[in-house]
Amino acid sequence: MIMEAMALRRPVLSTYIAGIPELVRPGETGWLFPAGSVDELTKAMEDCLSRPLDELQRMGDAGHNRVIARHSIDTVASKLAELFHKVSDTQ
Repeated sequence: MIMEAMALRRPVLSTYIAGIPELVRPGETGWLFPAGSVDELTKAMEDCLSRPLDELQRMGDAGHNRVIARHSIDTVASKLAELFHKVSDTQ
């Protein structure tokens, strides 16, 4: 759901788990906080709610651009085609 939110130009709040920090950039595309930390979640939510709308829009736009650049269907298909060509060249 994080990529979907970012594709819709929404800044996100999420935890530091798995590959999420590779996608969400604190202060740029959203907020990250440790899993299970209610205090840090609260701080992130308060910070989000205190930001001006134009700043939230800027963060949403940055997230959108990051997702499209890294995970659009054209980008992923191109990477997959490249892998197929490498495999077929080695056979």
